[in-house]
Amino acid sequence: MRRILPFLFACICAAPAFSQITITSDDMPQPDVTYPLVTAAITDMSLGEQAGADVTWDASDLIPLTDAPLTPVDINDASISAALVFNSPFNSTYQCDFFLPTEFPDLGMDFGIPLDGFNNFYQTDGDAYAIAGVGLSAMGFDLPVTYDDIDEIIPLPMEYGATLTSTAAFQLDLTGILSYGLDQEREVEVDGWGTLILPSGSYDVLRTRTYLTATDDVFIEQLGEPFSIDREQVTYQWWGTDMGFPLLEITEIFGLPLTATYQDLTSSNGVSTLTEQAALLPFPNPVNRGESVQWNESLVWELYDGTGRLVLAGQSSGFVVPTQLVPGAYALRVRGGSAVQVLVR
Repeated sequence: MRRILPFLFACICAAPAFSQITITSDDMPQPDVTYPLVTAAITDMSLGEQAGADVTWDASDLIPLTDAPLTPVDINDASISAALVFNSPFNSTYQCDFFLPTEFPDLGMDFGIPLDGFNNFYQTDGDAYAIAGVGLSAMGFDLPVTYDDIDEIIPLPMEYGATLTSTAAFQLDLTGILSYGLDQEREVEVDGWGTLILPSGSYDVLRTRTYLTATDDVFIEQLGEPFSIDREQVTYQWWGTDMGFPLLEITEIFGLPLTATYQDLTSSNGVSTLTEQAALLPFPNPVNRGESVQWNESLVWELYDGTGRLVLAGQSSGFVVPTQLVPGAYALRVRGGSAVQVLVR
């Protein structure tokens, strides 16, 4: 459920309207198009702080870590059970345009359930870009679950100064195995417009700031006791016309930039090969300070913090995380080759 406030324009006399873009449903992700997303280490910690009219965000020195391309799947290719819920002419409330394979929410533990797939189902028409439900495949079952309260992500059309407050909730029950419920609230503000500079070039963008609070209610049969997890995060997104997903997205938790993804629109992004990535799979990840992190074979490696500063290096198949490291996301890179993200707690 959402509350969208009227557009608020600041300094309209000083900022010509033609300099600003408008994001519509046509600019949202399109089925069967592959978007070249890349995870990255952040070098400029002030990107999230810059807001307002005619801003230049310089993210040209992002450090690419791993390829993370996304290809929305046409709703017409959904399973029979999912199509009955999310592609039915008799249920327009939950009619979706595409779905995306994603990961089950990370609740910090292994459920011991062989999940074959987990999908989010998206709507791009109407007055918001939204998630209408999820689909879970496990042990031969394909279970579509609608949001009791649909999750509106951004308002459409979107212009500088627009705000949106939305709530979302759903309940997933696997009898005798798992019960998972989500309640969350988003506060979205289109707080800037201007130029975003990426390694591949410059783009006209709108910037959104999303403050999200959520509670996960979990009951795992084998543990016997229900528990809840409260989450809080701020996400900054830079949206361009005809780009589908944000050109750049940065998520902060506890005020620290934790993850970043951007679209690498160059013909070749230079990110590591799958063979290199397979050799560098650190575990455990996240890892606590003072504990060891390891991978499969001895490599010449380097560890960079979120500003791109080299903090550790060596030749080995692991190392003990120094207790003086600041908690956050680090880039573990094979010298001259691939890199992965390590979360230090």
